[in-house]
Amino acid sequence: MKAKRLISLVLAAAFMLSAAATPVFAAAALPQQTAAVEQENGIVSIRIKATGDLVYGSDYKLEVQTTPADTQYIGVVVGIGGEANGYVTLMLSDKIRTLLKMIPLPRVMSKTPDQVEEFNVYNYLKQLIDGNDVGVLLRVADEVVSVMDVLHFYVPTIDQVSNGLRLALNLIRKYLPEGAFSRIYLDEQPVDSGNYVAGALALESSDMNTAGFAMFRIKPKRDGVRMYWAQQAEQAMTAEELEAFNEAAVLEVDGQVVPTDKIRYTYKKQGWFTESTSELPTNPGTYTQTAEIGGNYNCSKISRNIIVK
Repeated sequence: MKAKRLISLVLAAAFMLSAAATPVFAAAALPQQTAAVEQENGIVSIRIKATGDLVYGSDYKLEVQTTPADTQYIGVVVGIGGEANGYVTLMLSDKIRTLLKMIPLPRVMSKTPDQVEEFNVYNYLKQLIDGNDVGVLLRVADEVVSVMDVLHFYVPTIDQVSNGLRLALNLIRKYLPEGAFSRIYLDEQPVDSGNYVAGALALESSDMNTAGFAMFRIKPKRDGVRMYWAQQAEQAMTAEELEAFNEAAVLEVDGQVVPTDKIRYTYKKQGWFTESTSELPTNPGTYTQTAEIGGNYNCSKISRNIIVK
């Protein structure tokens, strides 16, 4: 039991160490297409670079570039707006990733123990955190800090990041308070539209102040997106008939219907001093129904008249 608990703490701490890049969060706008910011400290530099068309569904890539190329770093990307809100991905340098993959674990710890590939700490880490709430990290944070010395064998750079870890935990609690909806991944590219903040921190012993940071935005997809009504409102209806009527709009992307719960409907009765409402009308009158798409897609809103008799 003690051995298994120690392994869990090791993995949790490796996970927590990835959060050490959080202190470098700062506001630096990125231009569209290709963007980067750079801060130098001696001979080490870090760039966070977003390339490609930053539109949902397009082929884009976020990467960390360092000089020298083999500089060890840990990066964090946090979604702070739009569909990206609450998204976190941890970015590991090749050195750290290789180190974690070199520590084997019994296959019985894998969700698929019959797999042929070797199971290791990196695999277990991804299985443990991918898609989970950031609260998983916060719940073990304080305990992980207390076993830093034990973990030195597994993560040699722990001496350089142990002090920054405590500050990182406070910042994570600030940006993503416990209980807030969030999801965290390891070495995954951000996908959803919205605003992101990214930071990366060099872990070389003499370069703890070397960091790169940036903010960027992935735009909703607009090209090839349209909406139309699922059913036409060709005649006046009673309130009961309207209740059974399919008043929904259909979202079509590149010629394919896409299920979504991101369409917002409003109804406004024609006349003076009337207000829009999201409730289906029940009183007699002529109403303008409007459908507007949000989330990862964007297109012109559509409207039509509905008559309640």
